[in-house]
Amino acid sequence: MINNNKEGILELTLELVKVPSFSCSQGEIELANFIYDILKELEYFQKNKDNLKLLEIANDELGRSLVLALVKAIPPTSKTIVFIGHYDVVDVENFGALKEIAFDPIKYTERLRNLPLNEDAARDLESGNYLFGRGIMDMKAGLAIQMAFLAEASQNPASLNANLMFLAVPDEENNSAGMRGAVPYLVKFQEEMGLDYIAAINCEPSSPVFPGDTKRYIHLGTVGKIMPFFYVVGKETHVADWADGFNPNLLLSYINILLEAKAKFIDGKEKQFFSPPLCLKQKDLRDAYSVTIPGKGVAYYNYLTVTKLPKKILMEMKIIAEEAFNMTIRHLNDSAKEFCKISGRKVDIPWKAKILTYQELFESVKQNFSGDINEYVRKFFKTLTDDLDERERCVALIGELLKFYPDKDPKVIIGFLPPYYPHRGNLRQTTKEKNILEVVNEIIDFARKEFGEELEIVEYMAGITDLSFFGFQGSREELVFLAENMPGWGNLYDIQIEYLVKLDVPVLNIGPSGKDAHKNTERLELDYSFRVAPKLLKLFVEKLSQKGTK
Repeated sequence: MINNNKEGILELTLELVKVPSFSCSQGEIELANFIYDILKELEYFQKNKDNLKLLEIANDELGRSLVLALVKAIPPTSKTIVFIGHYDVVDVENFGALKEIAFDPIKYTERLRNLPLNEDAARDLESGNYLFGRGIMDMKAGLAIQMAFLAEASQNPASLNANLMFLAVPDEENNSAGMRGAVPYLVKFQEEMGLDYIAAINCEPSSPVFPGDTKRYIHLGTVGKIMPFFYVVGKETHVADWADGFNPNLLLSYINILLEAKAKFIDGKEKQFFSPPLCLKQKDLRDAYSVTIPGKGVAYYNYLTVTKLPKKILMEMKIIAEEAFNMTIRHLNDSAKEFCKISGRKVDIPWKAKILTYQELFESVKQNFSGDINEYVRKFFKTLTDDLDERERCVALIGELLKFYPDKDPKVIIGFLPPYYPHRGNLRQTTKEKNILEVVNEIIDFARKEFGEELEIVEYMAGITDLSFFGFQGSREELVFLAENMPGWGNLYDIQIEYLVKLDVPVLNIGPSGKDAHKNTERLELDYSFRVAPKLLKLFVEKLSQKGTK
């Protein structure tokens, strides 16, 4: 029995937290089954068994599933509101000696009373209004709020003006395999059942923006993320013959100078701007010590978006690669001149800037390859060791393809690495988008009058979320371009393009309140999260479902 009240939601939250559902683990499978079994006990799903499903994620090596539950309104309607949430959590290594009780918020919170904490966490602990523990904030409280509302609605479908779909997914904290795997199912139900998705609601927690901030935040969209890479082919030589070689580390350094934290690449909209591009990894591709200049190197960057699409970003990266290449050549020419003055020995620097997109590299290799290049790629991935992540596997593929590329001179290959998260915002263009904005403003007024809470609209949630995959605010060609320039697309990673472009669901994040996601002081604010947030969600659903969509 799930009770949609403060005590019932807290109890359910603690039950969900108990399961250590780390990303990419058997715990995700265990928790999916647990959620399914809880919902299966509801009378509605006893009578409507086909409306509750464990849906397998296609080609998932771990065999993980989505939990989908649908409560249909009476009388029937096509209007459908989707509750989306993730049930995986990050690891607990930063909990140290207390990691064994990280999934028991009652015990963990009590143990923290005997440990030193930062001032803010200590104050929250002393207040008695917070519970600490892994996953309690991010985002099992949000899941419990959704499940409790679904359970209540299932008791009286005649009270609904829209169908309610609950969708719980794994892997949000990793590569969003769960949500990417859900996209084809959403399209299938949209087409086969005639569902009209009027909103997708996430219940991720919001946090104070600055110390002493007492506002709560409702997000109308989610930021996007793309990861451009630069794979530099150099020229190996013994260090004694330095002028005969080309060190990829030097070119990568100039790329980093031109791109790292540069404000001109910041993407934003109106008054909201996000972090500039930041390098997540830069290294040469040689494992052992040697006095030979390394032959290859790679760097890739985190790039947050709210307006920019893949074609524009790769054009930016091409300009950077060209400029950095020319800076490197000038650097080497200057060094050669100084070397000549000192040594009396003339050296020549013969290099010219060469930039290739990954698509250009692949197509060139494909034309001259004797056999099925796609089958070769599939077999190549099977030869790689399990300790390599998706990005390292993509980089390995580039190195393999270069073996078949005839031009061995220094060059830069540019493209993208997984994962990719499209940005999604409320553009105020469709009736559905405008409806959400109207109802959000009503919720803000209600929260102020009823609870004395100040809510504020934020256009884009700064954290990466699964809301990214409820459509694509760009052309299909942009996604095809992305796919063509991402090594391993279709083998290591993909987005079902033909399905994604069939979705256009306005999104919203309205959830509980907490602090320090992913830290050992992760905590949930109890009163607001279990007394206020569920009422705001319920009222939002009621008001939105009453509006027309045409």
